[in-house]
Amino acid sequence: MKSALIILFVAFLTHIVSAEDIDILNLQYHYDFRREHPTATLEYYGNDELGFWFFFTDVNFDNTIKKGGASDFYFELMRYFQLTKIDDINVTATIQYNDGSFPVEHIWLAGINFNNIQLGSLNLSTDLLLKKNYKLNVDWQWTVVWYADFINHKLIFNGYFDLWKNDNTNSHWPDFSPEVKKTKYSFQAEPQIGWQLSPKWKIGSEWEISRGFLGAVTGELAKKEEYKYGQWYFLPTVFVQFNF
Repeated sequence: MKSALIILFVAFLTHIVSAEDIDILNLQYHYDFRREHPTATLEYYGNDELGFWFFFTDVNFDNTIKKGGASDFYFELMRYFQLTKIDDINVTATIQYNDGSFPVEHIWLAGINFNNIQLGSLNLSTDLLLKKNYKLNVDWQWTVVWYADFINHKLIFNGYFDLWKNDNTNSHWPDFSPEVKKTKYSFQAEPQIGWQLSPKWKIGSEWEISRGFLGAVTGELAKKEEYKYGQWYFLPTVFVQFNF
């Protein structure tokens, strides 16, 4: 669910101060109220002398696809290379790979990242990316990740949004409905608010907010309504997170 990209901030900023390599791994278990199924998310962050890595995978347990176990998965692997600093802002180059089970097809992304942007209580990171989907032409994606904490670092507000353009006039773009066929732009955000119970445990809620995201209408929700390009979808979860 990419919601704990906060580790990208905390670990990288700590790396700047301590110059020590850091490895962070966490596991989240979400329950989606509108899709009516759980999702397990595993996230990893690690840095080195060249920059840092970030990886996550979502594993869904959607009974409408498969009963009695994991039904489908999706993952993203990101590598960032430190280039320079502009005042307190870090500038990195990034290359990324996304893939998953059917109907997801692989995606390559590359571009530039600016992180440690302070805006009031929020610490921000942004990626400006070129995006190459399998069998489609090159398009673009803009990603913003944010983090803030309050009450002695117990209350945490973090998340991200992605905005991207689709090559929807390409003959390889899925056309199983007119609404899918006209999906030119896509937006997806996952704000998350959580309470840090201890260094190991966090609980909270996450909302998937999207427009033009083909993966929005899945699970039990797909039995009740069809995907529409112009519609906003608000899909809440509750979660528990364990930090290894």
